[in-house]
Parts: sequence; structure tokens; C-alpha cells
Amino acid sequence: MINTKEFIEQLILNDINFFTGVPDSLLSGFSESLHFDFKNKNHVISANEGSAAAIAMGHHLSTGKIPAIYMQNSGLGNFVNPYVSLMHKEIYNIPFLLIVGWRGNPEISDEPQHLFQGKITIDLLELLEIPYLIIDGNTDERFIFESMNISLSQNKPFALIVKKDTFSNKGRSFENDTNLLTREDALVSFLEIFDKNSVYISTTGKLSRELYKTRLDNEEITNDFYTVGGMGHASAISLGIALNKEEKTIVCLDGDGSALMHLGNIGTIGAIGLQNFYHVLFNNSSHESVGGQPNIYKDLKRKDLFYGLNYKNYVYVENKDEIKKINISELKGPTLIEVKVQNSSDKNLIRPDKSPVENKKLFRSKLNKG
Repeated sequence: MINTKEFIEQLILNDINFFTGVPDSLLSGFSESLHFDFKNKNHVISANEGSAAAIAMGHHLSTGKIPAIYMQNSGLGNFVNPYVSLMHKEIYNIPFLLIVGWRGNPEISDEPQHLFQGKITIDLLELLEIPYLIIDGNTDERFIFESMNISLSQNKPFALIVKKDTFSNKGRSFENDTNLLTREDALVSFLEIFDKNSVYISTTGKLSRELYKTRLDNEEITNDFYTVGGMGHASAISLGIALNKEEKTIVCLDGDGSALMHLGNIGTIGAIGLQNFYHVLFNNSSHESVGGQPNIYKDLKRKDLFYGLNYKNYVYVENKDEIKKINISELKGPTLIEVKVQNSSDKNLIRPDKSPVENKKLFRSKLNKG
């Protein structure tokens, strides 16, 4: 396994001293070390991977130095637009080091949402004309830097495709207030205040798994929609459903990191102004599902933000009693209900036992009933 702190120190010795990206579980040791060992303005956790690419481009334009961009391979879709329209050699020719966690690696089993992305990751980099090296915990670090420097010295980008268990992780804990509700406990309380016929769409990550577990614990039919991939898009999916099912209460169960990733969705929801749209946002001010790294959500003036984006109501709660006091019938949508929760979760969470296609069929049958 590669010693992460020493690896980053070597990057800095090679004059790569600015890092930006979106946390990933396979890169949790990398972002952990950046946070605890190298905490300064030269590390920016971005809202999404496209923004990270643009921030990195700005760094190069202002310093002439090569930035490092990190992400899960699922974020390559967000990255593609600024790369092909701004950073490619045929436009502004911006060099950078790209560090990509390889979820869905065909050599190992993974969750359904990662399989296709994992299969096309290498082909995508070749199509984008980005030289790359696949690395794991046994890769010779001298070879990594030799390969990287050959490309970067020619003003070309270079990508490291990182397999599971490549970087060491000390397991240091990020900030967490254990006096707050767990996300799972808050979720159970919210399920009790909405009408039993409400339709739930849950965001990617552990929140969907917690919803599934709660349904099983209560022996309920699990016909909710689990947005297993596509971070940041659960709210837009919910809007698309709400537009066509105005007779039903549509509840988007979202995370703060997901909401930040595609914040423009919230402006669209507010502008359309559907009364049947309820947005429940679980705020742990972190990317908890991939390691607990902090995000900027806690620093925002959220009430002003959501009212400014034309939500009709904003409610903030921190405990079960406050959740139980919410009268949904008095809150016409679009309504944002924010609950502050712990930056932690059950490490043994189960996963849905049905395929995404099976989940889609069950969800549609519930949605179109009655």
C-alpha cells in the first residue's frame, strides 16, 4: 500500500502543490491526508467535478503551475465539459494531474451503479486523449512519478487510475457532534409525519440504504425510488415526477453534499413552484458516505438561500420532537425541511436486494396506483 502522506509530499516536491476535487471512498486516505496533514488554502473540496476542473484551470492560469484534480470515476461526466471545451490541447491547453478512484473495476465486484462506468473508464480517458497509469498498492512509486513527469513535462495532462486499497488511510475522524440525531433516526421520524401514500425519492449514498433498511425493519413494501447513482440529481428526478403526479405528495430525501453538487436544480424547483413538492435535507455538513470529509454547507445562510430560490417554506429542526411538530398540511410546497444530523452511519448497512431495473418496476407500479 502506498504511504499517502509521503506520496503527497513527493507531489509537492514535484511542484504540484494545489489540490481540488470531490471526495471518493477509494481516495478517502488521500483526502484525509490532505485535510489533516496539509491543511491550507491549497486544498479545495469542490461542489462538483466540473467545478474542480475549472478551479484547477484558474490555478494554472494564475501561477503557471500544474494542479491536481481528484474524483471518483463517476464524476468524470461532470469533468468532461470543462475539459473538452476549455482545457483540451486544442483550446487552452491546460496541463493537470487527474487522480481517479476506479469504482466498478471489472476485476472485482461492485454496486450496480458503478459497473458500466467502471467498464468504460479506460476507454473514456483514451477518447479524451488523457495519458494514464493504473495503480494499486504495489505499484512502484518511482515508476508512477517517471510516467507522470514524462507527460506533464510536455504540457500534457496525466491521469492516475486508482484501484481499491491503493492509498493508506489512518482512519482519523472528521468533526462529528454525537449529541445530534443519527440520519437513520431522523429518517424514521420523517416517514411518520408524511401521508402513507407519499412518494419518496432518496439520494445516492447511505441515505438510500438507510431508507431500504427502515422499510425492511418495519416489514413495509419497499417501493421507494433509490437514486443509487447520479449524485446531486435526486431533486431533479423528484421534480420530474412531481410535474406529472400533482395529486401525490412527492418527497425528495436529500443530502447537503448532493444538494450542493447541482444547486441549480433547487432554483428550477422554486421557479416552477409545485405545491406537492417537499425537499427533506439531511445536513451533516460532510461527504459522510465516502469518508466524512467536510463541505461548505454549514457556512451558507441556508434560510436566505432557499427563500431566495423561491421555496415557499423553510423549516429547520434538530430533534425528534421538532420533527413531530411539523404539520405538513400547513406547508404547501415547494418546502425545504432541513435536519441537522451526525456525521456518521451504521458501518454494516445492508444494500437493496433488488436490481435497479426491478426497483424501477416496483416504484412505477406504486406511483401509478390510485
